[in-house]
Formats: sequence, C-alpha cells, structure tokens
Amino acid sequence: MKYLLSHYSLILFLTAFLQSCFTTVGFHRKGVLEKINFGKPEILQVCFLTEEGITDEDIKDLQQAWQEELKLYNIELKISGVRRFERLSFWGGGVLGKLPGLTKVDETCHRYIYLVGRTYGDLAFEVFTLGIFAISGLKFETYGAVEGYTQTRGYIKAKYSSLLQLLFTSPESTLVHEGYHLLGCGHQLFLDDCYIKIKRAKLLRKNVESKSSFLPVITVDEQIILSPEDANY
Repeated sequence: MKYLLSHYSLILFLTAFLQSCFTTVGFHRKGVLEKINFGKPEILQVCFLTEEGITDEDIKDLQQAWQEELKLYNIELKISGVRRFERLSFWGGGVLGKLPGLTKVDETCHRYIYLVGRTYGDLAFEVFTLGIFAISGLKFETYGAVEGYTQTRGYIKAKYSSLLQLLFTSPESTLVHEGYHLLGCGHQLFLDDCYIKIKRAKLLRKNVESKSSFLPVITVDEQIILSPEDANY
C-alpha cells in the first residue's frame, strides 16, 4: 500500500510539473540576456483595477516584484492609478471579455491589470479543484491571463489561500508571468525570443514620430500595437 501511495504521489507531481512547463513564459538564460542592449530607460505606466480585500500592502508587494523583473530590460514601472471594482465575472474569460469596455488605454495607462480578490465562492471552487487534483493531478484553476488581441489588459488572482495555489505559485510570480504577456511574449521554454521582442518594442517607442509615452506591444501574432488608439477596441 505504501508503495502504491508513493508512486501515486510521484505521478501527481510529474503531471503537475509537466502541466506547468507547458504554461511557462520561459526560463532566463543569463548569458543570452547579458549580451542584449535594451537601450535607454522607458516607463511602463500601469493601472490596477482592484476588488474589495486588496490592500495597499498587496499592491506594494506586487509592484516591487514586477519592478525587479522589469529592471532587467531597463524599464521602470509606474502605477498610474488604482480603481475599485465589484467582481466582473466568476470566470477569467468573463473578466477578460469585459475589460476592454471598462478601460481605455492612454498616455497614463499603457496596460491594465485587474486584481481579483477572494470570495466564499472562490474558496468553494478551490476545494473542488483540490479534489480534482487529488484524483487526476490536473490543475483546473487559472491564476491569471491576458487578452490575446492587443495584450494590453489582463487579470491575476491577487489573494491566495489554498495549499495548491501556494504550492505552485504566488500572486507576485503570477504578476511577473502575466507581465511578460503584457510585453508581447508568449509561452516558450526559454526567454530568448522574449528578450528580442522587448528590445524591438523599445526601439519602436524610440523611433515613433510622436511625443507619445506609450510603450508599444508586439503581440504573439506579430501585430504591432504602436499607440493607445491601436489598443482600444
């Protein structure tokens, strides 16, 4: 019996590990990163939409974690605004579907991130997903996502409580992950292509014939979001 349990635990771990590998934005390669010149500093202005229960301390922790990552690319993070919202939808797809109609990308808000709080319904769903995980090793809970049309709006779950969530990620690491999507990066094993995409976006910002402060996005589909107008739909 002990033999079966140990092998079952190993299978669950490997299943979850492989699942996470297919959803990573990539691992850093220091040697590749250090050879790239990301140019002069640029400012990424972000607006947060928050639910009840998200504190100033939560926002500060998230900001510090993302800023630490953006420093690698000579990008300064500026939180330009914070607005309180009621829950837009229980499902992540519903949140992403409503964000474009509630937000307008402009000179002060280059990107929008919706910070999801924690409700009793969320807790019940976590219990359900824990049961599914125990049976199959599959994680059905999504911790964050970015819309794929312009990659300028997304959401993360900013309050974690279950062991399963804390085992695999944290609000800070989720924001860093989705932050790469907001810079145009997709999923890959290593971040090499992402480094180049970020550099290209910064060069576009440098060469654009306007005084716009907007930091462009080159999406996964190679669509160029050069101005705030391009990002609003």
